[in-house]
Amino acid sequence: MTDSPAGDPTRAPEGSSDAPGGSGGAGSAGEAEIPRPASPLPAAGEPPPAGGPPNGGPASGGPASGGPTHEQVGWRPETGPPAGHAGWTPPPAGAPSLPHCYRHPERETYVTCQRCGRPICPDCMRPAAVGFHCPEESGAGGGGRPERRREPRTDFGGRPGAGRRGLVTQVLISLCLVAFVLQGLPGLARDSGSLNQFSADFRLYGVSLAWDDQYYRLLTAAFLHVNYLHVLVNLYALFVLGYQLEAILGRLRLVALFVACAVGGNTLSYLVNGVSVNSVGASTAIFGFFGAYYVIARRLRADTTQILILIGINFALTFTLSFIDRWGHVGGLAAGVLVGLLYAYVPPRRTVVQAAGVLALVGLLFAAAVIKSADLTTAFA
Repeated sequence: MTDSPAGDPTRAPEGSSDAPGGSGGAGSAGEAEIPRPASPLPAAGEPPPAGGPPNGGPASGGPASGGPTHEQVGWRPETGPPAGHAGWTPPPAGAPSLPHCYRHPERETYVTCQRCGRPICPDCMRPAAVGFHCPEESGAGGGGRPERRREPRTDFGGRPGAGRRGLVTQVLISLCLVAFVLQGLPGLARDSGSLNQFSADFRLYGVSLAWDDQYYRLLTAAFLHVNYLHVLVNLYALFVLGYQLEAILGRLRLVALFVACAVGGNTLSYLVNGVSVNSVGASTAIFGFFGAYYVIARRLRADTTQILILIGINFALTFTLSFIDRWGHVGGLAAGVLVGLLYAYVPPRRTVVQAAGVLALVGLLFAAAVIKSADLTTAFA
């Protein structure tokens, strides 16, 4: 037989006027009479009667004996009756106090939440990076702070599969194409070398740097190109390298790399050639991508044979063809190696350190250009 939901062993047996279901034997209409135990349960702390269930628990008969189900009385066989139930007996005086789950007081447990320290049973355990959390601390119980789930990232800070792939690379390519179209407006004849106003305002031109302090040209010149072959070759290289580096480094790091390499290449060209410098092209930044790619591949212990061959071929062309700004390529490669070292050996979680390093490099390059301008104006004064 089973115990009554509020089973008081001192109450009258079934059929009396105090039994639930109203007065009399069968109870009132719409209510079923719950059978009472044949013998009273032992008081708290007393041993159970011989042959009875331990701790006043249920007999083995269960629902088949005609009593209510476990769901009706509010507990399950594997957990035992809850505290305060008629079938629950507190531990005897002097017994060691065992921790119980804060959500299921009838369950003993030795596991605690790693955040709040409350004891939790297996049903309440939520796996965490270290140990387990309770439902409230993991965000599953409502009212607690939700567990922060970190986005997966590469070893260098990129987000695999986050958003649109190669978005920054596509934007850089689009800017180069838009600039090339603007260069083709009336006034530009690419074969004859004449310039329209747009090209004249944003190319790398030493006279404008030295006398007009137009240092924005150190960056804007990387978006201009001379002819169709020039823009197609550069944009193809930017597409191939940009997509791979953006997947590894992330968007903001790729933007910073492009800016640092473009400024680095154009600044070295200005420092070496002075007022005679007159060049355009994204190749300064692309050579920087070569350098950064090589450093990152070495950091990953990958095979760098192909990238070294590619760098060698491009340098052979650089120093063979007379119309190529070789110092711009050298400067871009050097800047790419420096930024690549910063990205490869400074942990990506230290974003502030990486950003400060890139800003410091760009600031030094602009400062060098300013000093060069001061020297040129003094020499020609």
